[in-house]
Amino acid sequence: MKKREVSMTELFFDLIFVYILSTINQTAEGISHNLMSLEELGKSFMLFLVFFSIWVYRTLLVNRFFNQKWYQYIFVFIDMYLIVILSKAINSDFQQTFLPFVLMSALVYLSIFIQYFINYKFTNAKVDMKLVKVYMIGLLLTIILSIISIMLPSPINFRVYFIGIFIVAVFPLLFYKTSYRNPIFFNHLTERLSLLVILLFGEGLVLLIQNIELTRLNILYALCFAFITCLFVIYVHHYKSTDKNTTNKTGFTTIYVHLLLIFSLDMMFLIMNKLLSHEHLNTSEIYGFILFLVLFIVSILTNIGLHKEKA
Repeated sequence: MKKREVSMTELFFDLIFVYILSTINQTAEGISHNLMSLEELGKSFMLFLVFFSIWVYRTLLVNRFFNQKWYQYIFVFIDMYLIVILSKAINSDFQQTFLPFVLMSALVYLSIFIQYFINYKFTNAKVDMKLVKVYMIGLLLTIILSIISIMLPSPINFRVYFIGIFIVAVFPLLFYKTSYRNPIFFNHLTERLSLLVILLFGEGLVLLIQNIELTRLNILYALCFAFITCLFVIYVHHYKSTDKNTTNKTGFTTIYVHLLLIFSLDMMFLIMNKLLSHEHLNTSEIYGFILFLVLFIVSILTNIGLHKEKA
């Protein structure tokens, strides 16, 4: 299988998403005193899914079409700017910034929609128009539902918008055969996902460092650092164990496995941050931490099992 290298602009783009996760975490702490409440988990996951779906659609676009054209670079930086502005609309009271958040997210999806069309027309990528239509239709449905949600009262507007986000996240799965006939560069996808996870580990360490008080050194700091390190070693071992030259043609499995993996990792860091801030963890948060740890391990084992490197 041919290989595609991850460009510097893609790494720059991924830094924005780690910042976004940090912003979502700060917002999540203000939604509820219980990080495992249904409201907390629902809103956190919805915000996470918005940005993750943007990241996935852009990554698959770059994976199949990127050939260093000038307009491709321009769109990268346009999208980065729009996403930064979108992040400013993240609020624990979602209805308070609902209008700017929905409008900006719809604008980002519209930008990606346009890019799929332009790249298909002006690049020499061997991609079937049917695949481009799948991604464009998924994006268009979400844009339409986003606009409709703006016209609706609370809390119906949130539900309609969430349906739109769910559609864009799973729409390509409904046309699996079309994606299969237009294979991805699997090594590029796994490298992008792994780099995103590594940056997330860096964010976990930043949360730890922010809570360290030199006048009140605690064994808990060392334990949390050791725990984060162990998770990192497990992930690195998982990455080395996966076959970068796999015959997997869609990348869907590893994408959705990483969706759960990244969300579970982020929630563990969020719960650890609350503990290190000398706040009391309730029973549901303790069980939630264990649940997300199990989900992280299961995601790792699933990805290894499905993409195990051949001896």
